[in-house]
Formats: sequence, structure tokens, C-alpha cells
Amino acid sequence: MDMIFISVIVCLSVFIVWILVKYILLKRNIRNFSSELEKLKSSDYRQPVKVTDFDDDLVKLAVLVNEHVDIQRKLGAGYREKEKQLGTVISGISHDFRTPLTSSLGYLQMIEKNGELTGKNREYLMTAIQKNRYLKELSDDFFEFARNENQSGDMTTEDVNLSNLMTETLLEQHSWIESRKMKTDFEVEDGIVINTDPHLLERILENLMSNAAKYAIGSFGVFLKKSEDNVSLKVFNGLAEGITVDTERVFEPFYRMDARTSEGSGLGLYVVKLLCERLGWKVSAEITEQNIFSLEIIIKTQTRQ
Repeated sequence: MDMIFISVIVCLSVFIVWILVKYILLKRNIRNFSSELEKLKSSDYRQPVKVTDFDDDLVKLAVLVNEHVDIQRKLGAGYREKEKQLGTVISGISHDFRTPLTSSLGYLQMIEKNGELTGKNREYLMTAIQKNRYLKELSDDFFEFARNENQSGDMTTEDVNLSNLMTETLLEQHSWIESRKMKTDFEVEDGIVINTDPHLLERILENLMSNAAKYAIGSFGVFLKKSEDNVSLKVFNGLAEGITVDTERVFEPFYRMDARTSEGSGLGLYVVKLLCERLGWKVSAEITEQNIFSLEIIIKTQTRQ
């Protein structure tokens, strides 16, 4: 009887030890499996999911996961290729559209400078020039949108005097600021030089000024300052009564702050965001209780005196 009892105890002990070992191995495999799945989040990781135990269920699960990952990678690669092709087509169409449009605008401006048209004919001419400028702005936005959505085009960086460029950009706004009798507040710190792509920077400034020109009511201002770690560029303007701005959506494509206006593609600030992200900068928007809309760009780069 005692031998039977001892045998039962031994068998139970062996069984319990076996269960514990299986449990420990299962836990270890689950942790390893989770670790492998975590690595799959990286697009650069190409190793299949592996298991260190030959448990049939775990092996089957690993095989299914690997098959699913392969399918998703193929779908993702196909999607990226089609997206790239579409971006190339849009960019090409936009470029082909801009060339004759720019030429057309140039001829219209030559007619304007000639000064021979008067009365209704001059009015028609000015309308045509305005519409051409609007179409050119649209084509520029779509061109930048397509090119930067697909990260096409190499960046060429050089030292740019941001203080001087900002001052020149503001001087170019004199006409609409004066005609609308805007109250201005400009504080541009001297000697701020950054290393960046000058074309992308100029496009950002153009879009910021264009956005202000569309929506500014009563006031318009620019602050450019540097600190130890970064450069801060803030552009702000008053808004018309009744305009509600969703600062969470202003950088979305085709969002327009005032749906009543026919101007703008709704891509201007979206392009600003794309370009800032490409340059490694941060852009944000806010609106104050005084109905002042403000855009701020933080340039995380070394500045020079």
C-alpha cells in the first residue's frame, strides 16, 4: 500500500513538474513572440517570427502571422508604388500647367503696363490678371503638395539669413497692407542665420503671407526671435467677426478658414506643414480670445550671429 502511495506521489510530482516546465516554456515563448511582433512594427525589420518551442499551436500561429505579414508587405509596397506614380503624374501635370500659365500672366502684365486699354477693357484685363494669379497660386500649391507628399526632389541646404529674408518678404506685402489700412506689429531680430533649403523656406514664407493676405482683418504681425535652442517665427492676424477656426484642422488638406471666400485651394497651410516636417521643424496654430489667429514655426537648428 505504501509503495502504491509513493508511486502515486512520484507520478503526481513528475506530472506537476512537467506542467510547470510547459507553463514556463509557454510563457517564455509568448514573451518571445510578443517581442518578435513588436519588431515587425519597423518597416526595416525583415526577419520572420520565430518560436523556440515546437508546440504545434504556436508553430501554426507563427506560420499564419508570417504569411499575413508577407501579404501586408506586398500590399504596402504596391500601394506605395501606385502612390508614387500618382504623385509623379500630378506633379507632371501641375508643372506642364504652370508653364503656359506663367507665360500667359506675363503677357497680360505687359498689356497692363502698356496702358493702352481704358474703361471696361482695362477692367476686363485686371480681372483676367487676378484670375491668372489665382490659378498660378493653385498650381503652385498642387505642385508642392504632389512633390512633398512623395518626398521627391533633393534638398540642398545652405546658410540663409532668415532675418533679411523675412524683412524682404514683409516689404513685398506693402501693397495689400497699405490698401487695407492694416495695423502692423513687426519684430524681426537681426542676424538670424539658419542652415536650410532656401527654396523650401521661401515657399513656407510665401504660403504664410498668402494665408495672412486672404484672412487678415484689422491687424497683421510677425515676430522672429532666437533663443539658445531654437528660432521662433510667429505670424498672426486678426479675423473677421463670425469666422470660426478649428486650429486642429487648419493643417489638413483643403481646409479653409472661411468657407465664404472663393480664394485659395485649402492646401497652403497643409503645404507649410509638409515642408516644415521635411525640414525637421514644428508648426502649430492657435487663436486667442481677441480673435487673433497665430501660426508659429519652431526651427530646431543651430543659429549663427
